[in-house]
Amino acid sequence: MKNINPLLYSFNDNDDISDLSSNIECAKYCDYTRTLVLKFKGGAIYLYSSMPPSVYRSFCISESKGTYFYRKIRGVYPYLKIPTS
Repeated sequence: MKNINPLLYSFNDNDDISDLSSNIECAKYCDYTRTLVLKFKGGAIYLYSSMPPSVYRSFCISESKGTYFYRKIRGVYPYLKIPTS
């Protein structure tokens, strides 16, 4: 993930899941790079790489996005924190 396209972590209304999670504001997934991008309510943006599409689909249909994230994604997939101003 050396050259990261800023479009990967620019969000729109379709990416907003704030009503479904108390900690995660937005989420999007890129099939081409197999990268999950999460924006947390505090403003932090993280990119999780090498993630199979099936994990993202499971995340999307999970009853609790935060619980799924903490149990199945955090600490499992390599990540990069995007500096925010």
